[in-house]
Amino acid sequence: MMFLQYVVPGATTPILSLYLKDHLGFSASQAGVIMAMPAAAAIIAPLLASRVVDRWMSAARMLLFCHLAAGMVMLALYQVRSFPVFVSLFFVWGVCFAPTFGLTNAVALHHTTDARRDFGGIRLWGTMGWLAVAWAFGYFWMRGAPSGARLAHALPVSGLASLVLAAFALTLRASPAGSGPPARYGEVFRLFLRPEMFLLCVLNLLNGACHQFYYFGMSPYLSQTHFPDRFIMPGMSLGQLSEVIVLGLLGWFLARMSMKTAMLLGVAAQGLRMVMFAFAGNHAIVLAGISLHGFCYAFFFTAAYLYVESHSTRATRAGAQQLLTIMMSGAGTLAGFLAAGWTAQYLTHPVTGLTDYCSFWLVPAGLCAFIGLWLALGFHERPETGK
Repeated sequence: MMFLQYVVPGATTPILSLYLKDHLGFSASQAGVIMAMPAAAAIIAPLLASRVVDRWMSAARMLLFCHLAAGMVMLALYQVRSFPVFVSLFFVWGVCFAPTFGLTNAVALHHTTDARRDFGGIRLWGTMGWLAVAWAFGYFWMRGAPSGARLAHALPVSGLASLVLAAFALTLRASPAGSGPPARYGEVFRLFLRPEMFLLCVLNLLNGACHQFYYFGMSPYLSQTHFPDRFIMPGMSLGQLSEVIVLGLLGWFLARMSMKTAMLLGVAAQGLRMVMFAFAGNHAIVLAGISLHGFCYAFFFTAAYLYVESHSTRATRAGAQQLLTIMMSGAGTLAGFLAAGWTAQYLTHPVTGLTDYCSFWLVPAGLCAFIGLWLALGFHERPETGK
C-alpha cells in the first residue's frame, strides 16, 4: 500500500514545474499556482474524508474510491494545454488525492503495535515507491529520447499508478464503517490548543512551505545548469534513497534522542541543503544537498507525526493525524508553492529567462533558520500520554 501510494506523486512532483514551464509554456507564477492547487484541496478534503470513514465506509474502501477518481482525473490532465482548465482539473485531482495520505497512515498505524518503533520501517516502502518510479520513468523511459520529448508521459504514469492502487485496495482488509470510535473533533482541537501542540502545527506549516521550494525549484534549476533531463529524476531520487535509509533507522535514533532533538536536526538539514544549492559550484555539491532529504523529511515531519500519535487517544488519533496533514500538506504546501512561484518569477530575467537561483534558495534557508530558533526556544516536549 505504501509503495503504490508514493509512486503516484513520485511520477510527477519532481518534474512538474519543468513540464509546466518548458512543455506547456506557463510562467513561473502560473506554475506555482497550479502546484498549489492540491494543497488548497488538502485543507478541506482530508477532514471530509475522515467524516465519511467515520460514518459510512472503511478507510480501505475510501482509499479505493479516492484513487479511482484521482487516476481518471490525472489521465484527463494529460490532454490539457490551457492554464484555466489545467488549474481547475488539478484542484479536482487534489480533492481526490489529498485524503489518501491520512488514510494510508491511519491504516498503517491501526495495524502497528509499536508505532514509534515500527512506523518508520513501514513508511520507508512509500519512499521505495518514489525511488522506483524515478528510475523506471526518469531514467529508463526518458533515456534516448530528445530533450523533453517524453516529459508529458509522467502524467499517465501517475494516473495508472492510482488506478492500480485502487484495484489493490480491494484486497485490503476492511473493517465495517463506524466500527472504530468516531473522531471527536472537539477533543482534537483541544489537544492542539496545548502550547507545544499548537506550536508544532505552526512549525510544520512553515517547514512544509520550505520543503516546497525544493520541489518547485529543483528540476528547473538542474535544467538551467545543463543537467541532462534523463538524470533529473534519478538525481533527485538520491533524496528518496537517503530517506529509505534514515526511515529504516528512525526507530533506533528516536530511542536515543528526544523528538525535539530529532526535529531540530531535521530543520537544520533542510536549511543546510538550501545553502548548498545557493552556493553550489558544481553538480556534485547539489547532489550532496539532495542527499540530505532523508534527514529533512524523517527527522522533522515523521517525528512530528509520531509525536502527535503518542499524545493522542484512540478517539482523537485519526482526527489529529488529519489535522497535522492539513497544516503540512495543505496550508504549508499551498503557501510554499505560491511563494516559490512568485519568488522565481521575481528573480527571473525578463529577457534571458534565466532565474537567479542563488537568491531563490536563500529565501527558504532564512526561513529554516527562523524555524530552528523558534523550535529550540519555544517547544517544550511532554511525556507520552496517548492511549
